[in-house]
Formats: sequence, C-alpha cells, structure tokens
Amino acid sequence: MESGTTLGEWIAEKWWVFALLGGAAIVAGVLALAYPDITLRALGIILGAYLLVWGIFTLAAAFAPGTVAPLAVLRVLVGFLGLLAGLICLVRPGASELALLLAFSFWFILVGIGDLVRAMASTQNSGWVVLLGLVSIAAGVVILGNPDIGLTTLALLVGIGLLVRGTLEIIVGFTLRGLRAGP
Repeated sequence: MESGTTLGEWIAEKWWVFALLGGAAIVAGVLALAYPDITLRALGIILGAYLLVWGIFTLAAAFAPGTVAPLAVLRVLVGFLGLLAGLICLVRPGASELALLLAFSFWFILVGIGDLVRAMASTQNSGWVVLLGLVSIAAGVVILGNPDIGLTTLALLVGIGLLVRGTLEIIVGFTLRGLRAGP
C-alpha cells in the first residue's frame, strides 16, 4: 500500500477479490441447486473447496494494512474456522449430515456477524455489506432452527444462500471498483 493511501482506497483496489469470491459462491450455489439429491460426499467436497478458498482470502484480509484490531481478530477467527470446515469437508466428506448442517449454519452466522462488523467500521456503501450479513445470518438461523432438515433441503438452502451471497459479493466488488481512485 502506497503512503497516503487510505484503507478504503486499498480495499477498493482489491474489488476483484469480492467479485472472484462471489463467482465461486454462485458456482457452488448452482451446483447445489442443480443436484439436490447429490450425495453427502459430493456436497462436502464442493463446499469444502469453496470454504478453503474463502478462508484463505478472509485470513489475508485480516492482515490488510489499516485493519483495526477487533476486525482483524474476527477475520482471523472466521477465516480459520472456514479453513478448518473446508479441510474437514475435503478430508472426511462422508461425515455425518448433522455435523455438516451445524458447520454451515455456524459458518453462515459468523460470516454474517463479520459482515455487520465490517459495515459498522465502513463509512461508505455499507448498505450492501449489511444486507450481505443479514442474509448470511438468516441462512444460518434457518438451518440451525431445524437440524432434522434433509440433505436435499440442505442443498437447496445452501445453494440459495450461496447464490444470494455470491450475487451480493459481486455487487460489492463492482461497487468498490467504481470507488477506485484514478484509472
């Protein structure tokens, strides 16, 4: 980061990360919706890969220049949990359905809380980030609220949640792109 560059400008320069993560979320969401009867193993592998990529980017964002300490700690925690959940899904994709349900519900809730904290710390365009956080929390609460939910319903809920989240991440990315200083 060049001297004189604000955190907001630095984040705006990284708009493509949001768009990339949004695209990955949409792909994972479409796959989950297209194959609702997918086996737990395939669902675990697809979503495990997404969680690994997401966790890596979240951990990297924790160490971005100018990140306030509470937000950095939250990003490290959520990023680490994302990485851990992704690894578990990849190494043991046949793990119990209940464990996968709980992992995704808590992941959605923690990500949503992180988005709300990020929105409170931001002075610009925080409306989309608040919406993104609320959608994630709602998806997590719906899944947690009914742990007896079937795999097909899980695939549909996760697919819809990822499609909405991915779309909003792409919108945030391109909004940030428009905020960049200079060409």
